[in-house]
Amino acid sequence: MPQLIEELVSNGHSATTNGNGLSNGEGPSSSSSSLSLSLSLRSAAAAAAVSSSSTASTEPHDAAAAAALASTAGGSSSSSASPDHHRDANDYEHSSFKPLWPGSDIDRREWVRLALQTFKEMGYAGTAQALTRESGFELEIDDVTTFRNGVLQGQWDLVEAMLVQLPAHQVKDHTTVRFKIRQQKFLEALEAKETKKALFTLRNELAPLGHDSDRLHFLSSLIMCASAEDLRARSSWDGVHGESRKNLLLQLQDYISPDLMIPQRRLETLFEQAKIHQQRQCVFHIHNDSFTSLLADCKCDPHAFPSTTTHILHEHTDEIWRLEFSHSGEYLATAGRDRLAVIWKVSTGFTLDKVFREHSDPVSCIAWSPDDTILLTAAESVIKMWNTEKGHCIATLNQHAYQIGALAWFPDGKGFASGGMDSKIYFWDLAGNITESLQNSPSRVIDLAITPDGSRLVAVGRVDTSPSVLASRDQSRTQSGADTPAQLASNLRVPIEPKHDNRISIYTLADRKLDFESTQPHELTSANISDDSRFAIIGHAPDEILYLDLRDCTVVRRYQGHNQGTFVLQACFGGPLQNLILSGSDKGEIYIWHRDTGVLIKQLTGHSVEGSVNAVSWNPKNPTMFASASDDNTVRIWGVRAGPTPTPIVVNGNNGKRSA
Repeated sequence: MPQLIEELVSNGHSATTNGNGLSNGEGPSSSSSSLSLSLSLRSAAAAAAVSSSSTASTEPHDAAAAAALASTAGGSSSSSASPDHHRDANDYEHSSFKPLWPGSDIDRREWVRLALQTFKEMGYAGTAQALTRESGFELEIDDVTTFRNGVLQGQWDLVEAMLVQLPAHQVKDHTTVRFKIRQQKFLEALEAKETKKALFTLRNELAPLGHDSDRLHFLSSLIMCASAEDLRARSSWDGVHGESRKNLLLQLQDYISPDLMIPQRRLETLFEQAKIHQQRQCVFHIHNDSFTSLLADCKCDPHAFPSTTTHILHEHTDEIWRLEFSHSGEYLATAGRDRLAVIWKVSTGFTLDKVFREHSDPVSCIAWSPDDTILLTAAESVIKMWNTEKGHCIATLNQHAYQIGALAWFPDGKGFASGGMDSKIYFWDLAGNITESLQNSPSRVIDLAITPDGSRLVAVGRVDTSPSVLASRDQSRTQSGADTPAQLASNLRVPIEPKHDNRISIYTLADRKLDFESTQPHELTSANISDDSRFAIIGHAPDEILYLDLRDCTVVRRYQGHNQGTFVLQACFGGPLQNLILSGSDKGEIYIWHRDTGVLIKQLTGHSVEGSVNAVSWNPKNPTMFASASDDNTVRIWGVRAGPTPTPIVVNGNNGKRSA
């Protein structure tokens, strides 16, 4: 059988195709290619029936059903509107703009069509008919309606006949469209155990298109599936009784102009976009409510914004440099100069869950795995992998020669990246093996981040480095210098020299190549990427955060007002829509900006003014909670004010809590 399949596919590829992508003598090509746009639906169905009869001895066709459907559609064309008043949907692009009302820049016909679609989707058929009569506009031309119904009902001959009827300039990539249609036809035949029909479709209809040979060979392998369940599992296809036809229609809409076929639930999509825009423009929007009224602009209460300390966490005995909520929002990890990494449990009032004590140097980096089962920590040149449930060390990794500046997981959870002062960026697997390394990385990798879609890696650092600038790891943090990640490099107090380039490097992970590079005048201290993988915020000493468009490495906006001096401060996105930017400062304050406007909306105090707030992290599951870590040895949890003078809950982690 496999040899037969390969022969069938090979023979199919040898067939010639005409300009429409159909094989000579195949299906609807010989008759449909001459169909003009004025051909009636009844004629189109007849053409499909004639073409079907030419291969009736080898493959069953749906010509009768196609003819019946076309006959029904042809007999019920839009007659509700008067000939003088009715305007065909296909005339839209040729007609002049007519405003919804005087001075409006919204097209009346588009608005009416959106309303018609919405009424029909809501089941208000009578209302839609009345609107058609009064406005003179149809939702879509009859050919499109027949095409849509044909896809949903599996009338594939009719679908292809209607495809030829549609204006050629409003359907892009006919070959791909036909391939998708015939692929569905092939899969349905296999599911119904109509192997002969499936083989015919594969050889005589799919293969002659000469499209996506890899996919074609995969489809041929499906003939060997033992059952319909096996077919659906292997092809990631839910079958004729699932959503496959609806999904196919959605795919085909990407190739058909919206002037002809409006995307499904388009008005709802526009309302959702408007709602999100309103929420993003509201500087104090913080509640991730499922319902937001369309009747008024979004204006949230400033008093409902998380700006009050609810908890103060005590466990660390020295400066805290990093903190990060788990992806589930159930745990908070902190680490710092005292060589500890601590996990706090959120749901129990931030009680102590784990304490990891095995590092012999200050802990400069932490990173949760996507499933939160592993916590990475780095101290000097050593990485440790911790089992967060059992609390033991899984592996200790010693490949870096100098201090590690950053750790970041790949979104699939199968590995992570590390970058250090030795100008190395390594990729690791879960067994602790290096799988690859990036070339041309900044000499000093101060921080790095991987986009949530896994497509890019962003690294920040300095081009010039030398082991001689590394300070003693035991040196205390003073104004003259210290071996801490709360400063710019391994000695993160080294004066900036003009000859040093401070670079943002963006790599494409598919080919591991440098995509963009940007040089900035001052030290770059941190990198954080938005959930949509499009933007990054980059710490830029001494007093700003760069908002970077990752598509071309351009600076779109700058957030200013705080001061970080020469310290490394970890900024983050915040809010339910990531509509906020947060950062600490060197005077113990927390600054919060509105992302889209750059307006400084909050300047919070609470930490000691004698030290810096080194890191902030927003809880990904609780839109009104974030945390901050400071040189004052404490972590503060911030939330909404519960009363006129709320008193923070002080949590002493060492009071009888278990540690590892």
